[in-house]
Amino acid sequence: MTSRTTLRAALLVLATLLVVPGGCGRRSSVPAASGSTKVTFASLEFSSALSLAKKENRLVMVDFYTDWCGWCKKLDKETYGDARVAEALRDVISIKVNAEKGGEAVAEQYRVRGFPTVIFVSGSGEVVRRVEGYVGADEMLKIVSSLKRPA
Repeated sequence: MTSRTTLRAALLVLATLLVVPGGCGRRSSVPAASGSTKVTFASLEFSSALSLAKKENRLVMVDFYTDWCGWCKKLDKETYGDARVAEALRDVISIKVNAEKGGEAVAEQYRVRGFPTVIFVSGSGEVVRRVEGYVGADEMLKIVSSLKRPA
């Protein structure tokens, strides 16, 4: 390999590391356990999350994001990374939907126009609360505590 090729390869690796979103991809999921240090997102499609929520009488939190969204990454790191938020959301089924890669139909259904957009829905898909834009951990705690749980 020439030094020019090596330099190109190194720059490509560096560029990839800078572009790959920190936390905006789907995560493996296990329901968040009590004491979890960050929100755990279920690896469920939207329809499966609704079915589970209906069956278990729970809410679904849907985080609509895009790969290029800086505020989405900040939400992942600062808000979902807060142990208090993780604890508050322990009984909520949390999923992420990439509004540009596979989640276009769901984003359109809920008229998502900006990112991040977070919606809390019942098992029937009815919006309980909508949050547009970035919110910090303290604000998310207020939002979660105000949610009316399914009857």
